[in-house]
Amino acid sequence: MSVHTRAPGRTLAIATVVGTVATLGYMYVAGVQTKKEEGPASVYNQSKGLNNETNDTRMSSADVRQTVQGDKKP
Repeated sequence: MSVHTRAPGRTLAIATVVGTVATLGYMYVAGVQTKKEEGPASVYNQSKGLNNETNDTRMSSADVRQTVQGDKKP
């Protein structure tokens, strides 16, 4: 009596491919959803609410800490 079974390596390879595709799909969907909620924000572009004097890239660490804690308005 002959039993035809798959090699364990093939099953593991299939599981790895399926897991990788599922992870990449989730990351793509999460990225699209984040862009939809956050908009095309970039750390390289100046925000609309800030000018050259209040641009967060020109803030010191103390200014950032005060702004984040709510002690100072940008």
